[in-house]
Amino acid sequence: MAGGALKYRHLNRSSSHRQALLRNLVTSLITHESIQTTWPKAKEAQRLAEKLITYGKKNTNASRAKAESIFFEPLKHLPTLFTTLRQRYLNRPGGYTRVLRIEPLNRNNDPAPSAILELVDGPRDMRFAMTAKTLVRERASDEGIREITARNVAKVTRFREGGEKELQRTVSRLETMKRLGKEGREEEEVAEKDGREPWEPFPRMRQRKREKEDEERLMTEREKKERWMKRDPNTGRRVYTGSL
Repeated sequence: MAGGALKYRHLNRSSSHRQALLRNLVTSLITHESIQTTWPKAKEAQRLAEKLITYGKKNTNASRAKAESIFFEPLKHLPTLFTTLRQRYLNRPGGYTRVLRIEPLNRNNDPAPSAILELVDGPRDMRFAMTAKTLVRERASDEGIREITARNVAKVTRFREGGEKELQRTVSRLETMKRLGKEGREEEEVAEKDGREPWEPFPRMRQRKREKEDEERLMTEREKKERWMKRDPNTGRRVYTGSL
């Protein structure tokens, strides 16, 4: 009927292409528990992901057959759906996924509205991490914990197994990192005055930086020369145009 409500987004694709796209997105979501895509794709994939997790909670032969028809590699992903995710959401009545708006993934060439599609109560739960960071900030302030923060704490720990203990561990870890980072900045200021190397609060980050510098230092003379080589438009040969 002309002018009727749109039941779903077509995503400017044919029916088969659209279904394959959503199956791929849902498979990536089950594998990584968090994916980044455009906002319309995330909203459509969310519907299929909610239905898929409901199949996992039912755990019947019919639901297994329906879930198997969605996955491209069912032998690889069905165990995760019917064991890990089923146990996680067994007591949750619904709302297994969350869509969060973010800045466009490629703002220069394709400023399409983007979003994060994630599984709630998982290791990559964005709201859980944001609530923990807010608790760290408000505990250090004089005003104390706000009412909205207390409501968010109740939301992220309500159906999460051992949610309150895990939130407390995360807050303690963030407070320790914040304290070490503050001490590290103070140590760097003192070290600059004394003319010595400062203490490294995050040695892994510093180690990665050193490894990257070593890789650039070990670059061969040929690779350095090829950076300055350009193709002559007349002869088609590569000509050296700079200095090492």
